[in-house]
Amino acid sequence: MKNITIITLLFFISIFCKSFAIEVSSLEAEKKLEFSELFPKKICNKIYEDSSFGKENKLSEEVELKAYFNLKRLNVNETNSNLSLYFDQRSFSYKEPKLGVTIFNSISDDFFSDEMESINKKIEDAGTQKIVVCEYDLKKSISDGKFFDFKIVFENSTKVETNVAPKIIIYFDGTIEYLYFDEQVTYNSSEFDYKKYPFDTQSFKIAVSSQIFENLSFGMSDKFKLLNTDIKKLEFSNISSPGWTIKQYTTYPDLEPLGDLYSDYAKQSVKSEITIDRNSISFVFKFIIPILLIIIINYCTIFVPMEYGRISVCITLVLSLVAFNLVAATAKIPEMPYLNVFDWFIFTAYINAISVLLVSFIESVYIGHFMGLGIYDILKKPREDKLSLLKFRKISWVVLFLILLFSAISGYLVIYF
Repeated sequence: MKNITIITLLFFISIFCKSFAIEVSSLEAEKKLEFSELFPKKICNKIYEDSSFGKENKLSEEVELKAYFNLKRLNVNETNSNLSLYFDQRSFSYKEPKLGVTIFNSISDDFFSDEMESINKKIEDAGTQKIVVCEYDLKKSISDGKFFDFKIVFENSTKVETNVAPKIIIYFDGTIEYLYFDEQVTYNSSEFDYKKYPFDTQSFKIAVSSQIFENLSFGMSDKFKLLNTDIKKLEFSNISSPGWTIKQYTTYPDLEPLGDLYSDYAKQSVKSEITIDRNSISFVFKFIIPILLIIIINYCTIFVPMEYGRISVCITLVLSLVAFNLVAATAKIPEMPYLNVFDWFIFTAYINAISVLLVSFIESVYIGHFMGLGIYDILKKPREDKLSLLKFRKISWVVLFLILLFSAISGYLVIYF
């Protein structure tokens, strides 16, 4: 008897949790109410049969859609020039007065039944009539003309993938909500400005618009306002962005007139502005600092006399520079018709290396042809016999430094101005 009682208790607990389970989240707006139908199946079917909100292709009355977007991840694939946004959930809701009448008519026959008494008690305990009562498949509901098709699209997107079938849910107070889950939206990112790569900041806009141009407007739901406040406090750390840091994420409703200012037709949309900074610290340690050290060492070799193997050291440093450049090229951005910071940095390194090698060759020619000495014979010559050579070396130190300085400054001016 005791075992039967425990099994029965666990059974009822599992049913209750399935109907009203709260998902734990760090953000209040991300807490979701998982539900099975609050109304019996027969009532939901009757509401569905009596609904005809999508029979017309245009809205007869003003409708304000309350939007909600929960962006969880963004990814920039620079090899394929793609920007992908991953939405955990997005929704659009509005209150339909006629739905309230439909719900009332559907439950009027069972209004005094024990089942309806239980439902009314749940609504009373919740303290609000905005409780989910039924859910339907969104695509089928729209194709059947049961609910209105707002023709909402992601502008300029190249691909939209939905991994979970979208739903329409209705609330006891007459609210209709269009729910989309687990979506990936892809854009072409070829317009990114890479001039300051790898220290670049990228900004882009996305727009979700409706192709209904009359009697429609967008607004932000209370849940969305709460979410935006929370993620700003967290400095957008709840949004995954591999390789980047999100600096700005702002969403707002927008209206674009399709005719003159007095036209009734306008394109309604919800726009988001996103600014991201590249996480360049790993790039600095992997490439920038090693190449900078090569530049410094390469320049310092000019102070090493030729007789101590300067040319072989310079050639080794040039080969090291080429190796670093080839490795960095495998992770580079797409080829652009302009130079970026890293391109000019590599160019400056090559200019420095080639200049040092060129000066070393000139010095070798001067020692061999004009002084008539071997590379090691110069060590035996007294200082007063090689004053011209020492003067050439001092001049080359200054000239090479000026070349390095000019290359760096000109690169900065080209990139930033």
